[in-house]
Amino acid sequence: MKKNRCLLAALLVLSLCALLLSGCAASASDQQEESAPPAEEQTPPAEQETSEEPTLEDLLGEDYVSYLTETITMQMGNRMEKDPDVRYYPIEDNAPLTDYVAIDETTAFEVDEEGNPVILFPAGTVTDEANSEQSFRIPKLYQ
Repeated sequence: MKKNRCLLAALLVLSLCALLLSGCAASASDQQEESAPPAEEQTPPAEQETSEEPTLEDLLGEDYVSYLTETITMQMGNRMEKDPDVRYYPIEDNAPLTDYVAIDETTAFEVDEEGNPVILFPAGTVTDEANSEQSFRIPKLYQ
């Protein structure tokens, strides 16, 4: 008889736990449904605004590779004249910049507050690693 009471009590406790869990799950799904807008209010993906970042071609035009190469090479030369301790590999080796870094759609850049691209080269790619990452502000061409 004592064994039956223990089993009955255990079944009762398990039943109560199952009811509590199902109530919690139902409550959670109700809250999710309330927070999500109705299906008719959701904007289809085609109509959503795209926040695509500009590309170098968008900012500098179709011939951006030549413009970047010339501008960065010129800035490297100017920096070496001002600081003889800084040596840029393309200038020292009299080699094209593209021998050291890719100038294409994969080139890392940021856009400054004036809308000009700032090209970023990791440390050690165009000068020794002691000079850290190199950045080159590129004036936008007014098209």
